[in-house]
Amino acid sequence: MRTTRRIALIPCKRLLVLLCCACGPAMAGTDAQRLEFDFAQADHSFTAGFADYPVNYVPASYRLTSSWSARPENLGGAPALFISGVNHSDDLFMFWKRKITGLPASTEMLLTMEIEFASKYRTGLVGVGGAPGDSVVLKAGVVNFEPLAVLPRGETHYRMNLDKDSGGNQFGGADMPTIGTIAKPDDGNNDYVLLTKHQHGQPRGVTTAADGSLWLIFGTDSGFEAETALYYTRLIVWLNRADTPHLWLEPADTPGMLRLIWNQGTLRGNDDLGSEWPAVPVTSRPHLHDALSAPRGFWRVAQP
Repeated sequence: MRTTRRIALIPCKRLLVLLCCACGPAMAGTDAQRLEFDFAQADHSFTAGFADYPVNYVPASYRLTSSWSARPENLGGAPALFISGVNHSDDLFMFWKRKITGLPASTEMLLTMEIEFASKYRTGLVGVGGAPGDSVVLKAGVVNFEPLAVLPRGETHYRMNLDKDSGGNQFGGADMPTIGTIAKPDDGNNDYVLLTKHQHGQPRGVTTAADGSLWLIFGTDSGFEAETALYYTRLIVWLNRADTPHLWLEPADTPGMLRLIWNQGTLRGNDDLGSEWPAVPVTSRPHLHDALSAPRGFWRVAQP
């Protein structure tokens, strides 16, 4: 059965008041969190790893490198999570991970991730084995155990202990779906630019461990048989209990615009309710709302 929840946004002079009818009380504490990791400020205890490379690999050839170090000068030079490697195995996986704690124990949660990173690889290029941008995919996921590169019995390559590629190396798996490639628009140069990929509209479901913990993981699977070097600059995570919807309203990059973050179910504009509450078209997620020229809004969200 699908239930409908109505969400209204009402201006009150300079104060925006969010009303959520039939949603239950707003959650506090650990039941709902917005986690923002700005890697210009710290590495936030993220650790790097690699997989899908042979046991007898030659370190000088694969050049597997990770650090919290300065991003390119054209991006300001602030620190970022840097990771690089040469894909001689035709399927090199390079990732960052972090444990989060203090969540409700053994509880089904929903999570949306948004990743900002710097790439220099233009779309449309041709490379060894595949394109340097279009053939390297970004994956993101969450699990209730530590992601590790292990050596399965009878294997000669290190593999991840989670499902990141059951649909194919470039298509993701149940634990880590693909959320895009690392290709930047063709700007005619090899400078690094900032890109953002996200899971808005497709939140991940996961049950927390018995100690109330989860592991975040994001990284790239490469079909480009040469070197890939990336800088991860920011990660934002929206997390809430699956049985209790939660809504975030936050400023967008554009002045006067707000972002509506709904980490559960569907989000769409409702039919007009008259001149006081016109329909709000929802064309993408996160939904951007113009708080200046369209100060009133009405949305309907459907929950299975």
